[in-house]
Amino acid sequence: MNKDLYIGIDIATENVRAVAIDKSGAAHAQASAPLAKVIAGDDKRLTQDVRSWIGAVSKVLSDIGTQLSEKQLRAVSLCISATSGTFVITNEAGEPIADAAMYNDGRAPSVLGRAEKIIAQANQPGPFLLANTPEFVISFLSSTPLDQIATDTSHSLKIGVDLENISYTPAALSTAQALNIKLPKLLLPGGKLATLSKEMADQLRLDQIPIYAGMTDGCTAQISAAGANGSVTSLGTTMVIKAVSNKNINGSSFYSHLLPKNRYLAGGASNIGGISYKEFAGDIDNWNQKATDFGVANMVCYPLPAIGERFPFLSSQMTKLESNPASGEVERYRAILEAIAFTEKYAYDLLEQAGANISNQIFTVGGGGKSNLLSQIRATVMNKQVVIMAKSGSDIGAAMLAYASHNAQDNDLAKALSDINIAQTNHFTPQDDQRAELARNYQSFLELTAKYKG
Repeated sequence: MNKDLYIGIDIATENVRAVAIDKSGAAHAQASAPLAKVIAGDDKRLTQDVRSWIGAVSKVLSDIGTQLSEKQLRAVSLCISATSGTFVITNEAGEPIADAAMYNDGRAPSVLGRAEKIIAQANQPGPFLLANTPEFVISFLSSTPLDQIATDTSHSLKIGVDLENISYTPAALSTAQALNIKLPKLLLPGGKLATLSKEMADQLRLDQIPIYAGMTDGCTAQISAAGANGSVTSLGTTMVIKAVSNKNINGSSFYSHLLPKNRYLAGGASNIGGISYKEFAGDIDNWNQKATDFGVANMVCYPLPAIGERFPFLSSQMTKLESNPASGEVERYRAILEAIAFTEKYAYDLLEQAGANISNQIFTVGGGGKSNLLSQIRATVMNKQVVIMAKSGSDIGAAMLAYASHNAQDNDLAKALSDINIAQTNHFTPQDDQRAELARNYQSFLELTAKYKG
């Protein structure tokens, strides 16, 4: 069989997943491997052994190579996605001076702030290198010195990147210089970073394929669901919302990633989501039926599991809110589902006001898309069709970027992504008989959360 395939790898917090797709988006090989446990420290550190990145990526690529060889298929490119904000500090030779700092490491609020803590605690002479997860792994896969591997603007956005000039911000450069850190060269997503070394290629049963610059897991998840055009809600433990814009938009609680040549993926992540109704998840179908029979709630809430919110409200002090006590567990559950829909609508309204283009369909990925009741409430609240995607994920989005990077003309990834078919499974349209009551509750929701609006 003569068919070119494109490999995408997603390096998450707990595991690494890989997939090889063809131009139609069909998967021909898949693999996964666990990562080392994240270790918490008394100083709020959250760290991970970077050796597990290497081991897990080697394992999934070996599995992919074996599957493709057995099917007489060949991969022609590779792209890696990882968690935004996770990084490692190394010495000039590319050897880590400490374990990687995770995206939610609490030693400092910024990437370079955490880097300062790491350097101080390591008590080693510089100069130092700062590498996001992809660069560290690509250095290994290509047998290229770490200081020669560029970084993409998406994974490095939290370091401090000026997307208009494709450069680090003056503040980031100044801080890095003071810490004796050499920041990696910046490259747009889609640019070639390296080539799989012959030794690794032979070991993994792959060709010496090019490795292209990718984007963060939130971006590749959006791409997997809607390419470069649609608005995507990822409903997992939390709720991540992304919309497409033709310009770089930013707010106190959201920011944009550049998808070359001329698209921006704007959005943010809320702290509410599946975690908000975790106690009901064991018998979710039963609770959904009871909540359906109950109808629209007579209360509104903001179901934060802990203090602090990121998006669409930005407040370190925001807490769980309720307009009035629920009549029982069924109403409380129903109100939580409505609150998720209200938060989603407010988030998209916020992005639209800033200049994002909100599509007529809201594409949905993640476990939250399995609840028909939640999807129906969301469609009615937003007055938009909610579309549940058949297969999606950051590994699939990374593979789609591998295709686009390999085939795009003039690095126009957005245009090349339109070639790929994205399968859908279910559609939900607004429900007229509950529209007025839910609109009433949405207004109450806005009043309840008013003090936290930016």
